[in-house]
Amino acid sequence: MTTNSSAHPASHRGADPGARRTTITDVARAAGVSIAVVSYALNARPGVSERTRRHVLRTAADLGWRPSVAARSLRTSARSVALQVVHATEGAAGPTRALALAAGMRTVLAEHALALGIEVTGDRDEGARELETGWSERRHAAYVVVDAHARDPRVRVAREASIPLVQVAPGPADADAPGARTWFAGDADARAARYLVELGHRRIAVLVSDAQDEQARAVVAAARDAGGPETRVDVVECRTWEETRTRAARLVAHDARPTAVLTDTDVTALAVLEAGRSQGLEVPWDLSVLSGEDSATCRLVAPALTAVHRPFERLGAHVADVVVARLGLGRPVARPDVDPAAPRPAVDRERPAARLLLRGTTAPPRSA
Repeated sequence: MTTNSSAHPASHRGADPGARRTTITDVARAAGVSIAVVSYALNARPGVSERTRRHVLRTAADLGWRPSVAARSLRTSARSVALQVVHATEGAAGPTRALALAAGMRTVLAEHALALGIEVTGDRDEGARELETGWSERRHAAYVVVDAHARDPRVRVAREASIPLVQVAPGPADADAPGARTWFAGDADARAARYLVELGHRRIAVLVSDAQDEQARAVVAAARDAGGPETRVDVVECRTWEETRTRAARLVAHDARPTAVLTDTDVTALAVLEAGRSQGLEVPWDLSVLSGEDSATCRLVAPALTAVHRPFERLGAHVADVVVARLGLGRPVARPDVDPAAPRPAVDRERPAARLLLRGTTAPPRSA
């Protein structure tokens, strides 16, 4: 067993191969500089003085920082894009949406000789570490995150190290920022919330798997904006299937229950339907249910679920276009029929729109 000597207190040389790899954040902290400066110095990029470069390289050597063997072969030209998804809760929609996005992204990226990799992390902090390490080792040319969070550490790391990052989340669409966002066109979430209010619902519950997820925050904000001060909006967070089942049952079991429930996923909406039926409630007259995610199950259940349809595969093609534009790539290599000198729009495909689909689980409350 190897231990650190007092002469080299920070050295990881000879350390247990199973120990945590030294990251550029560790180097930056020890050297007293930013992550961006460390990235420039380690990768021999212009922008730092020779004195600073030597200081960073010396600090990195003392800490035992090293690129992976695979990274050495990719250092000059990473030809892949990472789609990162957090799988922290059983009820999260991220993994399912990531697969649909990947299907749309793959073909577009292939036209530019870019591969697509999927990274699954346990939480966003782990995702930030993976992003930082992957960028320092030049594994990928750009990153896409599916489930952006309020104060997401991955966005902070991307900004500090100037990593090309695209967030698939509601919010301002700024394709030039380090943490660019893109999402569906239109205001389907606001339309869904307004629809429930227009039906006469004044007690609305919003069930989400993660209340800090950007889409969940958008749904809650839309419900509160649509209802105004006379409408009560309760937010219920359900992180596991058991929590979803239990809290849905508790929600509809008392006299002051909501007359409408808005969910972020189709599975949560199904749990609410089952809870309502077990209490003898008649959907939609005693309880309206609106799913924030459409699926074949929403159409097959009786009554069919009113839902927000989000074409994630089509959005994936648009996301790939945003990535390609951010990397400054030219015409697709798989399209020799297109003049490479011809002017090319920054993003080829328009953002697809999400749509509210009215079905059988929403109606005015009996008291309206």
